Amino acid sequence: MQLAMRKLACLALFAGVLLVLSSATVKSCCTKLSIANISAPIIGYRIQKKNLPCIRAVVFETTEGEICSHWKQDWVYEKIMELEKIRKEKMTDSKTKPSTP
Repeated sequence: MQLAMRKLACLALFAGVLLVLSSATVKSCCTKLSIANISAPIIGYRIQKKNLPCIRAVVFETTEGEICSHWKQDWVYEKIMELEKIRKEKMTDSKTKPSTP
């Protein structure tokens, strides 16, 4: 009887693990970097931290998809500063505009 209970407990644990793993969403990550400048319009970015197999990168969102860029390149830093400036200007504009009913 005790052996059957152990087997049942192990089976329940295994089923729980499978349920958790099947419901988890797997997000793609950068495993390689591009050092080329991006010609497509950039609409956003995110910073990806190193968590193997993912590597440290700046992931630019473009109209053509995501591009993984090396975070140490000068143009990458300049582009991030440009995008942040635009984002801050948009936030300032939205706060200063009066709301219309």
